[in-house]
Amino acid sequence: MPSKTLLRSAEIAHLVRHAGDAGIIAPPPGVDMARVIGRKRRIIQSFADYRAEQIESFPLVRGAARFTDPGTIEVDGRDVAAQRFVIATGSIINVPAIPGLEAAGFVTSDDVLEMDALPASVVVLGGGPTACELAQYLSRLGSDTTIVQRSATLLSGEDADVASALRAALERDGIRVITGTSLERVERSGRKKIVHYGVGDASRSAIADEIFVALGRRADIDDLGLEAAGVEHGRAGINVDEYLQTSNPRAYAAGDVLHDSWQLVHVAVHEGMLAARNAFAQERTAVDYGLQAARAVFTEPQVAIAGLTERDCAERGIEYVASSYPFDDLGKAIATDRTQGFVKMLAGRDGTILGVAIVGAEASDLIHEAIALLYFKGGVRDVMEMPHLHPTLAEIMTYPAEALLERLDHERRALVTP
Repeated sequence: MPSKTLLRSAEIAHLVRHAGDAGIIAPPPGVDMARVIGRKRRIIQSFADYRAEQIESFPLVRGAARFTDPGTIEVDGRDVAAQRFVIATGSIINVPAIPGLEAAGFVTSDDVLEMDALPASVVVLGGGPTACELAQYLSRLGSDTTIVQRSATLLSGEDADVASALRAALERDGIRVITGTSLERVERSGRKKIVHYGVGDASRSAIADEIFVALGRRADIDDLGLEAAGVEHGRAGINVDEYLQTSNPRAYAAGDVLHDSWQLVHVAVHEGMLAARNAFAQERTAVDYGLQAARAVFTEPQVAIAGLTERDCAERGIEYVASSYPFDDLGKAIATDRTQGFVKMLAGRDGTILGVAIVGAEASDLIHEAIALLYFKGGVRDVMEMPHLHPTLAEIMTYPAEALLERLDHERRALVTP
């Protein structure tokens, strides 16, 4: 939520800057960072106060906790025993050991969210959701921004066409995007910071006033006494079974602290509720990430994905057909000047929808139609029979569905034709 409030400020600045495209004459936007950050703090404080009130309705022990045995934790010298435990300590920012980085100095996403003065220029290390969102935020509020990503694409876990569309959008915003790099070292030269990196056999560098390290997060498991608790874990997090139970039968775990966590808030909430229920249930429920792993990136255009991707299908040997449709051919998108991106739909040979990816305006909201279709195991014919209001962004879902329906029907007719 903190980043989303800041992204809204950046979005408004961008709209004002381009108001002339819609025939509205406006002066160039000024940015009052104190007010931008002040608005964010007020909004987040209201959320925090509400959550704190809920938590404090339960017996609450504040302090640093660590296990002393499988059934006891110590909190600042006080022993607390329990029948069951849920470990939900979350994650912390991962800062890799890049030579010279610590000496040169850098900021993390926590720091960016509190900056009341933005650097004139910044190099962003990383190309995941946080890196992309906050790189665009910094750029739109005036920082000359460069992204240096180790993987071959941004959003390295997603399909290449999704990553390519986002890269094109960020570059249209004036952000330099460099991918397929190896980070070599960092040095300081006066007030400037220099990131040296390799691309293929060539060594290059990026110079800026600040370095923003956005190279992921890791499970926050340091000093929890997990060995004393008999809880198996690695650096990537705590190991659990399908019921979110750890190797200690009395302890469950949920959220970013898990090994290979999705690091999504709604997933952590789902896991927390499921872990608490399973801890005391006679019949436990296995966690299923099929739909829970739906996700969004709040750049502009937004990215949202539900169900299987083409990469998933290829890795699992699932036969599928796919169709895409661009926003620049959709009436509502053209009328509102939000034509970047596309929607892609994947279906099985029987027409059942397997997954949907959207790069485009309001993708994080539009994806919920896909989630509903996946939940009810809907098919491409269902999309065509459902009413879609016109003109809306949501009706873009009908175009790849129609193409898939025609293709599958044609293939079925070809099979039965003597």
